[in-house]
Amino acid sequence: MPQSYLGRRQLHVPAMVREVLSLLVHDPDGTYADCTVGCGGHAVAVLGKLSHQGRLIGLDRDRESLLVANEKLKAFGERVFLFNKDFRRLPEVLRELSVKFLSGAFFDLGISSHQLASNRGFSFQEEAPLDMRFDSSAGVTAADILNTYDEKRLAEILKVYGDVRNANRLARAIATHRKKRSLSSTSHLVSAVSGVLPQRNLHASLARVFQAVRIAVNDELEAIREGLRLACASLCPGSRICVIAYHSGEDRIVKQLLREEVAFADGTRSRLELLTRKAVRPSKQEVATNPRSRSARLRAARRSENEQIP
Repeated sequence: MPQSYLGRRQLHVPAMVREVLSLLVHDPDGTYADCTVGCGGHAVAVLGKLSHQGRLIGLDRDRESLLVANEKLKAFGERVFLFNKDFRRLPEVLRELSVKFLSGAFFDLGISSHQLASNRGFSFQEEAPLDMRFDSSAGVTAADILNTYDEKRLAEILKVYGDVRNANRLARAIATHRKKRSLSSTSHLVSAVSGVLPQRNLHASLARVFQAVRIAVNDELEAIREGLRLACASLCPGSRICVIAYHSGEDRIVKQLLREEVAFADGTRSRLELLTRKAVRPSKQEVATNPRSRSARLRAARRSENEQIP
């Protein structure tokens, strides 16, 4: 890894580690999948709770983050398997490793401090190209979306993915700006929308705009739906799934999908048992030491040991 890259690396503090471990790790000899391994913060904690027989599989679309995770997890040797893959390819990874079922699966749906500091335009506070792709080798960029999508589609992205109230005005402002100059950097997007956003909470509003565009670039919500279903299908009886979401759109999908998996269509045979009746939130102490955890919402479920397939 180039020294310049290491110099840019930012410390990422994983959210709700204690709560995740208590809900996820039930078999110290089992095989667990960290489906959004990122820089490896939660993975290190999970491996620390496992025996020498326990294994961890890590997936991430972001190659740069995976390089950091690989460095951090080297000490665990052959107990760790890392893949630069979308979590929707979990079944493919399990087949490659000859793993039939998982003891647990974990998703942290947030963006890391490392990614916010990268040169890919995730943060309005860093001047960078408008890329925003987790996988920089494929897909449309943020610039592609902002410069080519029509106003109606832009407004829908901002409203649905960013909970932005004045989405139509923002979309119009973006369209007006690009007629004069295409949007190619984070400062261009900030310039296009700042005059329309409430000045009192400008930073929070800009964060929502950037969040919405990032979600659209990476097709995150559809990926979550598919990825969670595949992960649930990979669990053995008694095993767990834990998910941390950071905004209402993500959490709504997690909540609905876990509840859908609780029972079959006839409502009588349980697939999953909810371990969290409502989302678990970080403690006041954690928020004080790690402010980025304040919006975290953790939900968990267990694969039923008495499941009966009709």
